Amino acid sequence: MYNYFHIKKDSLSDTWDTGEVLRFLRLSGIFVEKEQGVFVRQDPFISLSLMKVKDVNSWSSCDFDFKETNYVSIVTTTSSCEQTLIKEFLDGFENFLGFSVCPEET
Repeated sequence: MYNYFHIKKDSLSDTWDTGEVLRFLRLSGIFVEKEQGVFVRQDPFISLSLMKVKDVNSWSSCDFDFKETNYVSIVTTTSSCEQTLIKEFLDGFENFLGFSVCPEET
């Protein structure tokens, strides 16, 4: 079963510097970097997509922006969420970004 989460600022007009977020993810050493702004780890599974979206209810992974990021989509599995590696990474990522991981509304 997949779990869907996101991290975003309170206002979509507020952004993080994409280069800084990319650097953080690359230095974590736990991901394979796929296409622009997409990072994946297979075991335990986690996938992150960096985006600059206009609307949190209407976006796609094609919304990557080299300069600014205002939304990070996160997909995990239920078993991955229980893994220490994933918990520690997400805690560190929250601290780095200054915002909490939130479950996607269904």
